[in-house]
Amino acid sequence: MKVITIRKFIKKTTGLDRFLIAMVLFGVVVSAISIFRGILMDRQVQVEYLSGGNAANATTTKMVIDVEGAVINPGVYELASGSRIKDVLVMSGGLSAEADRDYCEKTLNMAEEVKDGQKIYIPKKTNNDAPAGYPEANNEAKKVNVNTATAAELDTLWGVGSARADSIVKNRPYQSLDELVSKKVLTQTILDRDKDLLSVY
Repeated sequence: MKVITIRKFIKKTTGLDRFLIAMVLFGVVVSAISIFRGILMDRQVQVEYLSGGNAANATTTKMVIDVEGAVINPGVYELASGSRIKDVLVMSGGLSAEADRDYCEKTLNMAEEVKDGQKIYIPKKTNNDAPAGYPEANNEAKKVNVNTATAAELDTLWGVGSARADSIVKNRPYQSLDELVSKKVLTQTILDRDKDLLSVY
């Protein structure tokens, strides 16, 4: 069996054959380079995609909170996910001198985790114009006393006209509101309707 070396092969081939062989070899080389570059580009795209995903995750860890009212620096603040109300107040400079600290101590939970888009309002101290005494006593004072009210005051009640008002005055005193019915001054329907507005003391 004869072994043909590359030199003998080249001598036996014509110029056209050599040109075709060179073109084939060139094509093989170009194809190999293209395939290699494609693999590298795929890897680069994958790396960029992963980094972009990390950036998206980084943005979701931030929250925007609106702090208003009696704080030193009210406004909108950006905080990390998992922040607490205490962190928000620290970032806004803390409570101002006008803040209602009693309200904050009783109502705000400094350890509560805030949510994205949440609004926190710190009220200011206000003058308490509420009437003194127990609310029940104040409400009782506003009721119409069937033993002391004038006929004109009784006439303002539902179902009570001038005739019924005069009848209420004439049949005094009353020990209970039920006596308005037993003395046939009012019907049970009218009493039930006006009961919350009447008193006997």
